[in-house]
Amino acid sequence: MSNETNAAYRLEGLQLKNDWVVGKRISTGAEAGGSGGFFSLSYHVSNGKLDAFLKAFDIVKALNQAMHSGVNLAVALQQQTQAFNFETSLHDICAGAKMKRVVKILDHGEAIVPPRENEQINQIPYMIMELADGGDVRAYLGRTQLIDIALKLNYLKDVASGLLQLHNASVAHQDLKPSNVMVFGNIMAKVGDLGRASSQNIASLHDNARIAGDRNYAPPEQLYQHELVDWMDRRMRCDLYQFASVITFIFFGTTINLELQQRLPKNIYPKLWGGDHDSYLNALPFLMQAFDQAVGHWKTLCPDWLQIDLLDIIKQCGTPDYTQRGSRKTLKHTVPSLGLDRFVSDFDRLALKASIEARKTQQIQGAVK
Repeated sequence: MSNETNAAYRLEGLQLKNDWVVGKRISTGAEAGGSGGFFSLSYHVSNGKLDAFLKAFDIVKALNQAMHSGVNLAVALQQQTQAFNFETSLHDICAGAKMKRVVKILDHGEAIVPPRENEQINQIPYMIMELADGGDVRAYLGRTQLIDIALKLNYLKDVASGLLQLHNASVAHQDLKPSNVMVFGNIMAKVGDLGRASSQNIASLHDNARIAGDRNYAPPEQLYQHELVDWMDRRMRCDLYQFASVITFIFFGTTINLELQQRLPKNIYPKLWGGDHDSYLNALPFLMQAFDQAVGHWKTLCPDWLQIDLLDIIKQCGTPDYTQRGSRKTLKHTVPSLGLDRFVSDFDRLALKASIEARKTQQIQGAVK
């Protein structure tokens, strides 16, 4: 089916409830050269006072994929309705808990698109969310090469805060990556897109999926299809691994999985990487060796004053050994926790340290002049 016969592509110019008017479509996910997308399209919207971001659910695409997969169309339609209701429910939870570092939903409903001949679906569910004026962190860093270290550390503090807020509400993001870290006012970041999240309290379509989010950011235990039952192991530790890749992307322009792929013997590759190795436990020593080599390389790219602290956070959050993923101090507690609050404090402290180092550099440069 062409885009022209899919109503989700024709929202531009529509007047929605509460005075929202749909603007131009925004390229996101794979369409923008990235990954993801998951049956949704994005638009600018405005109500005359506020500019925002609209996420439209692409039901036609979802149904087409379901048909090709042999899923009953009535079941597939019910699943898409469930997915929409699940995500709006999560945003309601976020709003109720006043999560300041998670992108806020402003409105939601159904857009009625004038149908074309033989077009059966013209009611498009949508959500309207805060518009990140700085774009996602990936695009922002690409535009701003001279972004200072203190600002990067503050963004990472915000992301850790967002994850902590979600985890405190028994929600795991599951799809954290640079394109889902949104920049506001060039000074603050928020975690966005809960479309692949999981909740301990609300059932979702992807609760049973081995990999709920983007496979490019999936932790090794998921890539090797290692079965986990415990919520913290299966979901929350996944978030930490993905967070570590956000750190390495912001500072080194790469992800942990890319670095592991470059260093891992091909015969240890999981099937999703084109290999045939299927044992996470057997692959773990090789994964740890590749990870340690990557950390050693990153050390050469870090300022001396930042090396130990930043790399230590990466090692705690991004280790391929999921049993050791989290703050070393809190994992030893009688009731273990991942210690995201400690990482928030660490990044806050490092951001202050970066500001001091920047002033020192300015003073030295001024003295030389």
